Amino acid sequence: MTEGSARGGLPEGLASLAGFQLAKCGWWLEQRLEEELEPLGIRVRHFLVLAMLSTSESLSQQEMADYLLLDPTLMVGLVDDLEARGFCERARDPRDRRRYRVRATEDGRALHRRARALADAVGDDVFGRLPDGELGTVVRAIGQVMEPFWAEQAVRPRRKR
Repeated sequence: MTEGSARGGLPEGLASLAGFQLAKCGWWLEQRLEEELEPLGIRVRHFLVLAMLSTSESLSQQEMADYLLLDPTLMVGLVDDLEARGFCERARDPRDRRRYRVRATEDGRALHRRARALADAVGDDVFGRLPDGELGTVVRAIGQVMEPFWAEQAVRPRRKR
């Protein structure tokens, strides 16, 4: 290893940037999961929608777009894809006829369980180098860092413009 470089040849100037390392770790996880989900015929974004719906009775398309920081039109397309394949159902919100509520179907919940197993396996592989208990520490630390961001999102969602 040369002076000024980190493990694997990454320059220390990048290796020492926590944000860079976290962003690349997230990118790597997403790429690996995309590959694993391909045989199921879904992408990571579909999986994330199913993950939300599998733990909620129903959510509005707007709520899901806000959670994933997606443009609402992209969320409509994701829900269209899942609904066309029978993995979710959408209905008008009885309290606000302008909104749609979305819920997972039983087939959608089953697909989510299969996809979640793949996601867990990818996570185990990527994070397998960490000693027992360290991943929990990392997750808690990131949760603490992100807490103000998610609190702000609940009050004033950010969107790409």
